[in-house]
Amino acid sequence: MTYAKARKRNLIRTACFLPLGGALLAVGPMTGVADFGSPAIGQQAVTKLPNPPADGIMGFVVEDFIPPVIQGKDACPEGTVRKVRDEYLAALPEAERTRLMLKENEEELVAKWQASLFGSNNTNICSQPDMFTRADMRTVQSKFSHGLDLDGGKSVDTCAHEEFASPAGVTGIDNQEYRVMGCTLEWRGVDGIAGDQAIGTRQFHASGEWTQVILLKGVDSLQHDDSVEVIYANTPDRPVQDSKGHFLRGASFSASTKLPRHRNVLHGRIENGVLTTDPQDIMLAQTWGQGGSRDIRGNRTKFDYRRGKLQLTFQPDGSLRGMLGGYKPVFDVIQSPGIGGVGSALVAGIDCAQYLQTLRKYADGIRDPKTGKCSGVSSAMQIRAIPAFVNDVPAAERMTKR
Repeated sequence: MTYAKARKRNLIRTACFLPLGGALLAVGPMTGVADFGSPAIGQQAVTKLPNPPADGIMGFVVEDFIPPVIQGKDACPEGTVRKVRDEYLAALPEAERTRLMLKENEEELVAKWQASLFGSNNTNICSQPDMFTRADMRTVQSKFSHGLDLDGGKSVDTCAHEEFASPAGVTGIDNQEYRVMGCTLEWRGVDGIAGDQAIGTRQFHASGEWTQVILLKGVDSLQHDDSVEVIYANTPDRPVQDSKGHFLRGASFSASTKLPRHRNVLHGRIENGVLTTDPQDIMLAQTWGQGGSRDIRGNRTKFDYRRGKLQLTFQPDGSLRGMLGGYKPVFDVIQSPGIGGVGSALVAGIDCAQYLQTLRKYADGIRDPKTGKCSGVSSAMQIRAIPAFVNDVPAAERMTKR
């Protein structure tokens, strides 16, 4: 088969859709595309991209949705954030610290550092973190971070903060969540190894609890297009995985039709192969349960990105790579250990009070016009999305949900 015939066959295949209650099945994967290499996160596409499907509809499922951590000892020269036991010892006079660390005093040490996790009226540092005072935690010292420029260099409705530069040299990067959390063992892990955050979030997407889809409509060109409709939504459908845990391309998903899952409608544009959406609030689900269909613990929390936006680069293999950025309420950053309560401190050694106190110190967004104080931190999540068939919510059903 000639290249021209193969390409025509693939375009016809990806242009097909089926009506479903007034909705459209989005196009699936673009196949037969040569791999010319992948641009770095946030960089423009450097190779010629294929034409979009004839109907201008493209669907994706998000496979990676993780905090972007730059490994290397220059980020955290003093090491990762100390666990509660070590933090307790560090605050003691040297003589007392030396005494408690003796083997014969181990039982006394355990009793004392665990007692420090509790306050009056049965409070503890993870269930009531705002009722405890702690020393600030170690923060990222490097000048580099992945993320997006969320404020355009203006501080009209933000609080003063130091900006990062990206590894590619882009300046004005706002990511205070990384500045605060980037030295925690949960985020950083051992240098060169993904932390618990990267592993855990992938499991939640694979289970169907947090799974997200992206649907593009009105795409005329993957290089330049001044108006694209972007549906960024949760889906109740669980991804199909291969034997190595990778999501299979071309699987079918439906955008969620009811809360607590969410459907965000964004407006975007494509410049030099990079899709960027206009800033607006973006809400996505965090379901803490045992799979998307067995939410035995209930729907607890959500991703809440104020003035959020997507910046995604089209890849030669048909996938998308890039970032979601926005401002998160500070407490949202510690939702997971907060739900875990005192167990997060006793078992994982997480000092939620210390985390919250430091996050408030570095807050740069969601500014109160009356007090001038900020209650949110700039944040970024690294996204990789692969081609999929995405069935949007029928128009009639969307109207009934308003």
